[in-house]
Amino acid sequence: MDIDWAKTVRSLRLRLRLKQGAMAELIGVSQTYVSRIESGLVLPPEPVAAAIMKLAEDPRTRSLFDDLRATVNHSPFPCLLLQTGPDGPSVEAASTDMTRDFMAGTKQVRDTPGLDRLISDLDALAREGLNDGSILGASAVWVDRERSDRFWQVRYTPIRDETGASFVHVTLAGLEDSPAARAAANDATPRIDRFNES
Repeated sequence: MDIDWAKTVRSLRLRLRLKQGAMAELIGVSQTYVSRIESGLVLPPEPVAAAIMKLAEDPRTRSLFDDLRATVNHSPFPCLLLQTGPDGPSVEAASTDMTRDFMAGTKQVRDTPGLDRLISDLDALAREGLNDGSILGASAVWVDRERSDRFWQVRYTPIRDETGASFVHVTLAGLEDSPAARAAANDATPRIDRFNES
């Protein structure tokens, strides 16, 4: 994964409420060098990059978004954190259950037959303004026909990281096979909750 060092350093510094000089002391460089990284003029060499990442990943300084990423990766339930954008969703984090049961070990969401409904839901949500800040969340019911019509309640929650990048947190909860679950699974699009709806 390519790291946007300018955004990473700036967002880390702002999150920690540090001036460039204080950040420079923590990672072992000059204030001018931090300024040059933030301006995109230089890329940090390996030792400086490692110091930046160590500071970013320290539980005492980790962002809420980083905590969410860690929570998804270590969740005992099927869930995903997807970055959204013009090229489609990409996996930022995935629980072990999600990777094993739905993604067959791949990190490519669009290439996974078991996630066809996820892709169609995300496409529908994108058309409705998923990334413009008006959608609070959405829900849908999936049926997994590969495993004896197993039903899932799915929740989509749009979020942004400290750099402003758009993501969707996807959680799945198993449902009993019932007429209500079967009817809900036939809905073509997810139910959307918008801000300021009564």
